[in-house]
Amino acid sequence: MSLYEDQFLEKNDLNRVEKPSKTLIIASTGRSGSHMLGHALQQTGCFGFPLEYTNPQNLAEWKRRLKIDDLFSVLTEIQQRRTSSNGIFGIKIHHSHIKQFGSLQDIINFFPNACFVLLSREDVLKQAISMSIAKQTGVWISGQTAKNTNPQYNFKHINSCLKQIIIDNSTWRYLLSASGCDYIEMNFNSVQNDLAKAIVDIANFVNIDINIDDIPKKQITKKQSNNINAEWAIKFISDFDTTNKLISEPELSYFERLKNRVKKI
Repeated sequence: MSLYEDQFLEKNDLNRVEKPSKTLIIASTGRSGSHMLGHALQQTGCFGFPLEYTNPQNLAEWKRRLKIDDLFSVLTEIQQRRTSSNGIFGIKIHHSHIKQFGSLQDIINFFPNACFVLLSREDVLKQAISMSIAKQTGVWISGQTAKNTNPQYNFKHINSCLKQIIIDNSTWRYLLSASGCDYIEMNFNSVQNDLAKAIVDIANFVNIDINIDDIPKKQITKKQSNNINAEWAIKFISDFDTTNKLISEPELSYFERLKNRVKKI
């Protein structure tokens, strides 16, 4: 993945603060619209700049630029640079980034008064196809240069992405619920169709005032999907084997045992 260079520029820094009073965490998975939402929130001036600071490659670049090797020291410096005047710091954390911290508890311990927005997509297959394309091209957000301009349809790759997204979404929901975290759920399509309402809902959730005139009426980032996404979705559904052969033998054995237990009830 090419680094999103704009993330590191000083032009995105805000007035320096010692520490934020509250943190907004966009809990997400890849290709869920978190980039779109993060940039829209940044435009309001009320949520810092919610970006993927703990994406492994982004984090490595932050460490290089700041000449700091410790994760939490890097995040402390970023917080001091990217916290809004109202005391809110924003960050996007994909499920795969949790391991950078160690655990969800480590995230909770580090970020003060964290409020989570669990962002997901209704059409997970489209998300998986988008992820498959992004992994091949290296283009995760608009403005990046493709390392491969000719992505190829691969059923197994899309299927792997699909399974991982479903697992990651479920794990996020489980972790946030079981740990008693303060969170709300948002859907990519709802956010995309009414961006202003989504931002107002988040502001109400975080309990901050926001100037309605500062809310962008349309998304800042550009849509990346095209006809290939729709074509691959049709092909994937056609190729999908509904006889459960895609399920591994241990998984199939488990489902058979579960079925037999249900019959006895």
